Amino acid sequence: MSSARKNRKIALSMEELLQHALVIELEAEQSYKELADQMEECGNHDVAVLFSKMAALEGKHATKIRHHATGVELKEHPPWKYRWEGFESPETLELTEVHYLMKPHHALDLALSCERRAESFFRRAAAESEDQAVKNLAQEFADDEHQHAIWMQEWLGKYPTPKMDWAEDLDPPAGAD
Repeated sequence: MSSARKNRKIALSMEELLQHALVIELEAEQSYKELADQMEECGNHDVAVLFSKMAALEGKHATKIRHHATGVELKEHPPWKYRWEGFESPETLELTEVHYLMKPHHALDLALSCERRAESFFRRAAAESEDQAVKNLAQEFADDEHQHAIWMQEWLGKYPTPKMDWAEDLDPPAGAD
């Protein structure tokens, strides 16, 4: 990622804040659904249930954002038009970090990273805005993400860091021909 993109100011209008927030929440909902499926498939039912609940909560946040946007047309933009640091929403899972043998600790750590990136985005949006309504709403969104991060951190404490050889598969899946 270029330093120009990373250091670009993200002061947003209310419409832009709502559009960015909606994308973040929809990405979070999708990410949590994917993590829930992965954990269920690996037999980690408790964490799968947590991630399913988080997906539903993120969906509710998206509905709340749409409610805030009543009367405002939220337009989809190409990825490069959004003002987050990378080309993906802060709550998009980093697919290079997802592994078919990952343990609950890894999945929770990924979710925690996503929540922290989203919180950071909203805190920065609040700090850089000159519009008090945008500042207040961005701060509210940041506080929501902070609470999610606390929950992930609490759950992470229940699962010790796996051994270094956690990804070693003595019977790997067959490759596609």
